[in-house]
Order: sequence, then C-alpha cells, then structure tokens
Amino acid sequence: EEDEVSKNSRWTKEVLKGMETHFLMSTILRIGSLMKVGFGSAGVEIIRSSLQRGQSKNVLNLDTKGSSVSCVFLFCDIRQFTDATESLQEEVFVFTNRIAAVVHSICHAYGGSANKNIGDAFLLSWLLEDENTKQISGSSMALHNHSFGNKANFTAKNKQADKALLAVVKICLALYYDEYYIENMSQVASDALLEKLSGRKGPIVQMGFGLHAGTAVQGAIGSQRKIDATYVSESVELAEFLESSTKKYGLKMLMSGSFHRLLKEDNRRRCRKIDQILMQNDENENDEIGFDDNDNIMELFTFDMDIDALWAAKKDKDNLDTNSDTDSSKGFKGDFEKKPSVRHITFPNSRRRSMKKLGQENQHSEELKPNRSMAESAAVAAASINSVAGSGDLGRKDETTYRRSPELVLPTGPTLYNANIWLNEDMRKIREKFSKDFPFFQKFNSGLQSYYAKEWDYAKQCFETVIEKFDDGPSRYFLKQIQDNNGVPPPNFLPYGTT
Repeated sequence: EEDEVSKNSRWTKEVLKGMETHFLMSTILRIGSLMKVGFGSAGVEIIRSSLQRGQSKNVLNLDTKGSSVSCVFLFCDIRQFTDATESLQEEVFVFTNRIAAVVHSICHAYGGSANKNIGDAFLLSWLLEDENTKQISGSSMALHNHSFGNKANFTAKNKQADKALLAVVKICLALYYDEYYIENMSQVASDALLEKLSGRKGPIVQMGFGLHAGTAVQGAIGSQRKIDATYVSESVELAEFLESSTKKYGLKMLMSGSFHRLLKEDNRRRCRKIDQILMQNDENENDEIGFDDNDNIMELFTFDMDIDALWAAKKDKDNLDTNSDTDSSKGFKGDFEKKPSVRHITFPNSRRRSMKKLGQENQHSEELKPNRSMAESAAVAAASINSVAGSGDLGRKDETTYRRSPELVLPTGPTLYNANIWLNEDMRKIREKFSKDFPFFQKFNSGLQSYYAKEWDYAKQCFETVIEKFDDGPSRYFLKQIQDNNGVPPPNFLPYGTT
C-alpha cells in the first residue's frame, strides 16, 4: 500500500511514515492479524466476504450461505488433561499453550491451518482440490459424503496428506522434550504435575491423533454478539472418532482409508492396516447388513513409531571422550549406563523433574540445530552431562542426578517438503524396530486376515507371537476379542466391526 501511495503522489516513503495515515494503516494491519489468529483459517474468508459486501450497519450477515470445502482434518487430544488441570490449576493455560505452540507451528510449517482450540483438543485442516466444490446452502449440501469407500473425488496434488502425516510424526517427536512443557511453570505446579503423572510411562505430554479426508461446510455459527468460524460435517466428527479410537487400539494415531489413499505410494506402504469398521447412521443402525454396505466400511491405518529409540543411549555414542577420570565422573557414568534413556529421569518423589540447575549453567550451549538429528543431539547432551559431572557436584550420591535434554526448536514459518525426509536418520531410527530381525508387519497382517476369515486359532498364534516381541495395542485388542469368545467366532461374526 505504501508503494502505491508513494507512486501516485509526491510523498516519499520516509515522509509517509510520519503521517497519521501510516499509523492508521499499521493499526488496521495489526487488528487484521489479531482477527486472523482469533477466527482461524475458516474465519479469514468470512471476514473478507463480510467486508466486501459493503458498509451497512450490520456488516456481518449471518443469513448467507456457507461454502463446501474438501480437507484433510486432523483432530488431536491431550491425554489425562483432567489430571493436568487438577495439578496445575491457573497454570494449566501455560501448559496447554505450550502444547498448542508445538501443534500449530509444526502443522503450519507443513501447510496446515489451525481452526479450533477446544480446551484439551485441537482441530487443524489441509485444504484439498475438489472438482465438485461449490457454494451450498441449508440442506442442499450432501453432508453424508463420508468417502469411506472408493467414492472419494478429491485429490492431494500438493502432497497435503503426506504433509499432514509428517506433521503428526514431528509432533510426536516434539512431545518427548519434557523440559519444554514445564520450564515456564512454578516449581510447585511442575512438581504437582510430575507427581500426578508419575505412574504413567512415556513423556509428560501424550496425545492421540485422528486423520480423515472428507467434505465439510465452512461458515459462521452464532449471532451478531458472538460468532465462531468453523467446519460443520460428519467428516470432522470422524476425525474426532478416530482420535478417540486410538485409546481402544492402544495407538498414538489412526487414519481413515480415505486419508490413506491420498498418501503417496511409498507412504501408503509404510502404514499398517489395523482394522476395518462399518459406519452406521442412527436411522439404519438396526437394519440388516448387506453387501451394499461395503461403501460405508472404513479401513483404519496407523503409522508405527518407536520414538524411545531416538533417546536410547547408544554405546558408540556414549564413548565420546569426556576428559574426566575423577571418581565422581565414574560414579555418574555408571548410573547413566544403568538407565540408558537420556530423557527419563528418576527422582525420589517423582518420575521427572525440570532440569533447571544444569540449564542455568549451560542454557544455550547446545541447541538442537535443524541439520542435527535427534539421536545425535541426545548423544551430545549425554557427553556434556558427563563433562559437567567431572566437577564433583553431580557425582555425589546425596545429590539428585540431572540430565540435560537437547533444546526443542520449533519452526517459525513454512518448511519445504521433501520426500527424502522419510529416509533420514531419525525416521530410520523410529522405524528400525519394526523391520529388524522380525517380520512384524507380515505377522500382524496374517493374524488380521485369519481373524477376518474366522481362522482364530492361527490368528491367536500370530497375535501372541507379535506380543512376545512388541508391545502392540492392536494385537492385544484382537487377542482379547478371541479370548472373550473362548476362541470361537460367534454365529453373527462379520469381517469388520460396527460403530
């Protein structure tokens, strides 16, 4: 705008900056930015269209049509949020906003848009190309376009599905940086949270993720006094359903078949089918199930990750020269070898604790650089800890053992997507467990197909073999189904679940 004004007048940019119009323009831009943050991705179009209609008294017209959009929807939820609220009280907002910063920044970096924050949950979207997208009104929208089966008519020309899946993987990696989520809390609040979650394995922050691709209505809901810009569709509800189903299957994420089909072939192969279910509406819940219902069968997939492998202390990484031969250093090294995880910290009264003492001494000495893998950063952190231990302060038995985590660095803008990122060191590490020395995917798939074919004896054998090697939630789920029916398929057994 300044360039246009300067071009059509005699005023230079320096002169314009001192005028009241410049301050007005800056203020309007700031207000617009705040409105964009407040209304989310769906609200931007609503605000734009309302301003273009004119300058009537009621600029916001809520009697207008919505618009049909095809999107990848990501619904994610914070686990045990009630416990966190009870422990943190007023500081729960510090905790939640830290998580929101991770989720929103990573999704935005890979082309996603934040739409709604629902206390302990977040809804995000990636816009898809749909030839049939058009403006709709009222009941004329075919909201029952679930795209469970093979009727999906949208595409992901810009790899939106692959970016969404990568964003979820990156978020899961970021959730393991325990210190990031509690460093701005008071000591009382962080101790209360750690004590509350002391009986749970894994990182402090744990989340479930549901990914689904479908059609939704984008519009404003409310009145002149308060509106919410959002998406309305069963596709959004299905993304939430997938997230809630992760608890049943013991997984971090679930994705629908319609989302899975949008992935590139290499990424489709990396995913594992864990079940298939028939989606029934309330009106046909009691109807007899027939072959025509195959279009309403939704396949469920997951992307298996062993994130703990990134934080495990490798012997070849731990043998870095620490230049310390003191007795205290040797004592600390022995403790470190007994507990190979760099991240997990054991304390007298809680499972984890913020490492502020060491962080104050070496606050920014080793950041997690973009070109450094997570495993390398963990190894560097371990080496720095051993060198600090040589001072004697950390090696005494009566002192708490501190271990410094690498610092979490979040993206601040768009990130260029490259398919080779699925082959980097971190990705190979979190997937190595499932392809090394044991045919994990083949054995589970054999069990799943045998389960569908009512060959439960062989299915039970496959699932038990998997559980012996892995802590696999879907295998436990199907094994329980077999045990609950005494190993015999019921007479009305169907090769899919119903919901």
